[in-house]
Amino acid sequence: MITHTDFVDQLKAEVPESSGLVAEHLVDNDELLLHLLMSDLLRLVASTFSEGRTTVTDRLLAFVDRCLREGDDKVVNAVCVSFVEGFGAYPDESEALLSRWPSALRAELGR
Repeated sequence: MITHTDFVDQLKAEVPESSGLVAEHLVDNDELLLHLLMSDLLRLVASTFSEGRTTVTDRLLAFVDRCLREGDDKVVNAVCVSFVEGFGAYPDESEALLSRWPSALRAELGR
């Protein structure tokens, strides 16, 4: 299970490229604000995809997908509200990017 408490450690272990974003988030907010960080991760997915760093994009999407399937209530809520429902609000969020989303994320988008 991925909990609010261990979310950051698991994220950095699975997607080390997110470490700078996480560090900036924690400096700016003095604590983990999971919904805000999840929105930042959506922007990171879009930017890595548009830059052609699809390996990073796919690892980050796989992590968020696992959060949706294996997260505690806080983590699942942040994925649903601040990642899935936020899709389409930022530049570079295209159908091509959406086609890379794992099945659980895509199913949640369609709900």
